[in-house]
Amino acid sequence: MSANANPAMGPKMSPTTSRNMNAQHQQWLLELTGLATAAGCEQRVIAWIGRWAQERQSWLTLTQDRAGNLLLRHRATASDRPLFITAHMDHPAFVVQRIVDEHHIDAAFRGGVGDSYFLNTPVQLWHGDDAAQFGRVTAFDRAKEPRGDPQVTIHFEKPVTAEVGDVVTWNVGIPRIEDGLLHAPACDDLAGVAAALSAFDAVMGGEDGDGGSSTRPDVRLLLTRAEEIGFVGAIAACQAGELPRGGRYVLLENSRSFAESPIGGGPIVRVGDRISTFDPDLTYRLGSLAKQLEERDASFKWQRKLMPGGVCEASAYQAFGYAAACLCLPLGNYHNMNDTTGRIEAEIISLADYHGLVRLLVHVAGSLDDAVASPSLRQRLETQLKLRQHVLDEG
Repeated sequence: MSANANPAMGPKMSPTTSRNMNAQHQQWLLELTGLATAAGCEQRVIAWIGRWAQERQSWLTLTQDRAGNLLLRHRATASDRPLFITAHMDHPAFVVQRIVDEHHIDAAFRGGVGDSYFLNTPVQLWHGDDAAQFGRVTAFDRAKEPRGDPQVTIHFEKPVTAEVGDVVTWNVGIPRIEDGLLHAPACDDLAGVAAALSAFDAVMGGEDGDGGSSTRPDVRLLLTRAEEIGFVGAIAACQAGELPRGGRYVLLENSRSFAESPIGGGPIVRVGDRISTFDPDLTYRLGSLAKQLEERDASFKWQRKLMPGGVCEASAYQAFGYAAACLCLPLGNYHNMNDTTGRIEAEIISLADYHGLVRLLVHVAGSLDDAVASPSLRQRLETQLKLRQHVLDEG
């Protein structure tokens, strides 16, 4: 069966349908990247996804593992080799540790941001459903342990309402679109969460009346916690031993862009990170499927890069024996750090890159297990031997 005929790809969409889906996916992106979240305090993102899942309860199941990671799947699908699309729900931010007085709080910062970015930088505190309360960092202490958290004191001009565990984020404005670019507080990795949900809904959405589970791939989502402090949610998921060993895990990330991996150059098949390289067969297949889209539509852009600016959860899955690879969006102002101005600013991604990532994920979901559309790396190598065996035989 050809890739074009694969029933798992679903019915061909009209341009109007495609535009409507893009608009919906973009709305989810805007909503998610504006949510306050921090490692261990992802409750606003979890609540948003819970409401999203509730609207699809006729076909979707949402569960949490012991670490609080979210797992989403279609009720009617099951296999030994599911495709997991996974992203993390946290972003570097502060967590309130102590209420000093009505104008001051102490907070810990969970995530990787340079020391020079903290002092005198404006922030906003999120308490329950209250409106944001605005303050400024007035004291900063480096982490006292290698894996500890920096400590800050934040001053508020108006009396603050807060409690231990509240999230404090940088004050960089609300998500906004300018000249085809999204400027948002937390692209990393809430843009990845939005892309995962968008692709999952496009591929798996609906009851079984449109062809049944036999034509629907087994695609699942795994949305993890506390990635920014060492992907501890993903590690906990691996150690629990409940993830299928035969699964394929495609990690979604937002990774610091470089001159050779520009914003607007398309989603990136990431072959590795600062500490490891990823599953060669799965990475090869992702690149091959991206190339298929490019050959069919010249407007589709993609890149293949190492992206050594950070570390990805794929390294954790690989270390625990799972086949993992990564797709990422090139990111400006990584972790809100503008290296040029030296100030905290909104993160930046390209909308075209984001929609391209969703499109690639939909194609991967429908074609990864198609032997014609997605032969394995070993198959390619064995075919190469057959084609050139005669050269060896000549000796």
